[in-house]
Amino acid sequence: MASLTPKAGCCDTLTLQEGKPTGTIQTICSLPAYVAGPLKNESGKYLVIFTDVYGYKLTNTQLVADEFNNKLGYTVFVPDILDDDPFDSDSDFEDWFSRHDPVDTTALCGRFMKKFKAEFKPKYTCAVGYCFGAKYLAQLMNGVEHGVDCGAFAHPSFVADDELKAITKPLLISAAETDSIFPRELRFKSEEILAKTGIRYQIDLFSGVEHGFAVRSDRSDPVVKYAAAKALSDQIHWFNLFDTTRA
Repeated sequence: MASLTPKAGCCDTLTLQEGKPTGTIQTICSLPAYVAGPLKNESGKYLVIFTDVYGYKLTNTQLVADEFNNKLGYTVFVPDILDDDPFDSDSDFEDWFSRHDPVDTTALCGRFMKKFKAEFKPKYTCAVGYCFGAKYLAQLMNGVEHGVDCGAFAHPSFVADDELKAITKPLLISAAETDSIFPRELRFKSEEILAKTGIRYQIDLFSGVEHGFAVRSDRSDPVVKYAAAKALSDQIHWFNLFDTTRA
């Protein structure tokens, strides 16, 4: 594995962010989704967020979607890839995870993207995968017709070697120094795999932060606040750099 399966402990920490999301909850391509920006974007540019285990209703994730919309101008969709069953930190993680078979989630994400491409006819589609969601984004970066043009992972989990090897699109990875799911040896392994693919890639390592820092971290810590803001800023620059609509 290029990153390990999420486990109890890695997803227990959640600090809710202050702020009021400005988007809406709508049904997009048969799935409930948080939407930041106009439903039909005149530029034809869209960003899809594949969430961590806390799902599309998490305020933190919605605020990230709002910031992407504000900074990029893209319409941002955060679909419910958890089948209305987000993780609750008071629940048993192993029991929760057993209800989310990767085969089923792969099919769900694939159907969403296929419908999205058919209905919205985007000119440029980029995506972010946080933790749990990174695996399903990886599967959509291998040149499939309904896939994405550019992607970014933050503290990815259970991405298989073969999924990483198959990626054909530009990939940015934002990693935490302390991460039992994506530890140092797997970061190095991922770098070795990506170097052989010939794609454009970038791997950033943030010291002083743990798994989940980009979405679920305590921003009262200035080191953590910086890392989360820098990861998002890097993603914005990455998506701008590989915008396929530019001459």
